[in-house]
Amino acid sequence: ASMSGTTACVVVHHHVSDTIFVAHVGDSGCCVSRRISPNEIAASALTKNHKPQFPEEKRRIERNGGRVAFDGFANHRVYARNEHYPGLNMSRCLGDLLGHSDAGLTSEPDIKEFQLAPEDECIVLCTDGVTEFISWQELVDLLGAFGPENAQAAAEKLAKDAWDRWLSEEGGMVVDDITAVVIYTHPPRERKLEQCSA
Repeated sequence: ASMSGTTACVVVHHHVSDTIFVAHVGDSGCCVSRRISPNEIAASALTKNHKPQFPEEKRRIERNGGRVAFDGFANHRVYARNEHYPGLNMSRCLGDLLGHSDAGLTSEPDIKEFQLAPEDECIVLCTDGVTEFISWQELVDLLGAFGPENAQAAAEKLAKDAWDRWLSEEGGMVVDDITAVVIYTHPPRERKLEQCSA
């Protein structure tokens, strides 16, 4: 754990109030898809990646012994002052204990409360390996072809599309971690009952 760690995104659904609580660190994220019309779905992002170049994150890192430097390719990274570790391109994480003690990383999550509406169809959690090349809106548009009965197939489609994008964008040289979880907010039986009563 001293030089390895992870991002995290956790959702707790309070079924009585139909409220969700989202906590996250790093660059794993969450969004809700909302049905606007029979042919339109809108994405509501519930998280914002914790990146070291963001002013509030950079200030905390520097205040606690770290520094932020551009890697010359695509990312700003966190290092201990006058050192070349840990080199993370996120400012919050679980684990990476040396980064916490020497470079100003933190595991404190951002927490958001979100009231679900009847039009909210699904909650999506995924790593940045999915959202690096697929926007939240494109992601929920893709999910529109699936339903609660096909949640597994929807998650697999997201992962496959993300994999293909990485191969295409990076010339087959790099693929980041890819994890997608698709949670439909109304079970299939409940949706059918709603349709019958309408």
